[in-house]
Amino acid sequence: MIKGINKQILEVTNTNSPYFEKIIFFVRPEGQKLSEQKLKSEAEKISATTQKPPRAKKSVRDKLCGASYALLGIGAGIALSIIITSLV
Repeated sequence: MIKGINKQILEVTNTNSPYFEKIIFFVRPEGQKLSEQKLKSEAEKISATTQKPPRAKKSVRDKLCGASYALLGIGAGIALSIIITSLV
């Protein structure tokens, strides 16, 4: 379906994706001269090639930072428990 006043918008509702309900394409002014069927086929071709984005992998530095924060937290907890038990 093509709609819009100032900009032409093409909305694809049959995405065949478990993640997306619909995709909205904004048509460039040069593309407005093409037929609606050509725009639909191009949009469906693009939407068929989309995939789930890859997971971001943690670097070694990020893993080491996480481990050091965990160790610092454990150390702080131990120090706090020692201080509390020595006061009681």
